[in-house]
Amino acid sequence: DGSISHHRIESRDGCNKEPAAKSPVPEPQAGEPAAGDCHGGSREILARRETDLPGEPCCSTCAQVFVPFLLAGMGSVAASLLLDRVKDWPVYSTYRELFVLIPPLLGLNGNLEMTLVARLSTQVNLGQLEAFRDQLRQAVANIALLQCQSTVVALTACCLALAKGLTRDPARVTPLYASMLCACGLAAANVASLLLGAFMTTIVLLARKMHLNPDNVAAPIAASLGDLTTLALLSTISSSLLPWRDSPWVTPGLLAMLLLLLPLWVLVAHRHERTRNVLRVGWPPILSAVVVSSFGGYILDYSVLRFEGIALHLSAVNAVGGNLAAIYCCRLSTWLSRSGNRGLLPVHEPRCMDPVSLFCTRSELSAVARILLLVVIPGQIIFVLTTDLLRFKGFTITPLFGLFYVMVAIVQV
Repeated sequence: DGSISHHRIESRDGCNKEPAAKSPVPEPQAGEPAAGDCHGGSREILARRETDLPGEPCCSTCAQVFVPFLLAGMGSVAASLLLDRVKDWPVYSTYRELFVLIPPLLGLNGNLEMTLVARLSTQVNLGQLEAFRDQLRQAVANIALLQCQSTVVALTACCLALAKGLTRDPARVTPLYASMLCACGLAAANVASLLLGAFMTTIVLLARKMHLNPDNVAAPIAASLGDLTTLALLSTISSSLLPWRDSPWVTPGLLAMLLLLLPLWVLVAHRHERTRNVLRVGWPPILSAVVVSSFGGYILDYSVLRFEGIALHLSAVNAVGGNLAAIYCCRLSTWLSRSGNRGLLPVHEPRCMDPVSLFCTRSELSAVARILLLVVIPGQIIFVLTTDLLRFKGFTITPLFGLFYVMVAIVQV
């Protein structure tokens, strides 16, 4: 029909060229490579494209990121202190597989809440949630999606934890033992997702009302509250169900009820267009994340008995990297939504960038990456000193430990 394809053409020499258009091609500006020119690295391309987008001053980004980052870090410090306290509870001694559940469940709610924040922040920044009716529909659909995802992923994490239990002591993993572990994991994940989903939706909308960028504010809060809330719920629910662990009705009945609610969450999420798409294609990264986190649970189960004090700093180290990565992912998703059509990557952008291009250009995304990397040093120093002070009523860490602690945190980010 004579229409022009939007796809790029790869020439034999590796240059990315645009298809010939019917209308005359405008002359390139001074200092700008012509169409099809392979010269000019990814740094120049990224910097040139960023000038077309509305920027945000670095000082404003730093201020909006650092304060929620500190608050989120304090939430992670609280989660570390809580883990150090509950690791000696009777339920954790009876069900050692709960230690295997902790990293994937904490990471689960962090991942799910951050993806929720990324979706809502992008829609808010693009002006798609101005009407109250749209806000309400999105909130209901996204909370149903969270419940669906949390049920499936928590069940996967429980199965991986039971697999570890079978390798350790097969005779101990009875049907009642398995139902107790699965009921605790699913109940904690569902309640945490319900509470945090409603709270984070409110935070995103309030941030926009206060003329703040929700990409900067909501993501670290989601990550930190996910850790603390999920750990508190897992410990409380597990301890409450411990007296009923031998009942053939309580824990199996609770597990059956949570599984029977799954089709309802799927139905509600499937009715909305945006959550329907996530319901279809959003599973591979989430399931991959919970599998990776389960290996972290194996490491925690091994090290918590051999290295005294490791639980004290675990959540702070884990959460900070996730917080900062979540902020960058939110900014990147918003930038991609502004730069091109859905399903198509921006034509002039590189598919893969080297670290120099990522951190050392004049683009908005590079400035955000530099800010996020720089806040790690003061943030982690504050967190490790606060944790030490609250736990031991004084400072017991050595300069060598503090140096390696900060270095590991920088490498992680």
